Amino acid sequence: MDATPSPPRVPAGTVLQLAKEDWRYGGFTLFLRVESVRDDLSSYYDDDWIWVSGQQLARDGTPLGQLDALVRVSALPRPGIDPPS
Repeated sequence: MDATPSPPRVPAGTVLQLAKEDWRYGGFTLFLRVESVRDDLSSYYDDDWIWVSGQQLARDGTPLGQLDALVRVSALPRPGIDPPS
């Protein structure tokens, strides 16, 4: 019996800095203030990618608008393992 992976727990308000290879379709470093993370890992993406919704930020923190990003699961912080940023 295969266990379904647990989705990452990324609290709303967390600011992610994602390298261009850690999110799809952008081609640049993304700063994203998390509003929500889909509560399922998509089998369509082999459980390696997950949708994150939030506010895109400029490097100085200026809000640039709402963005839904397909993010590499391994790029997300893991509470208790990764240090807070």
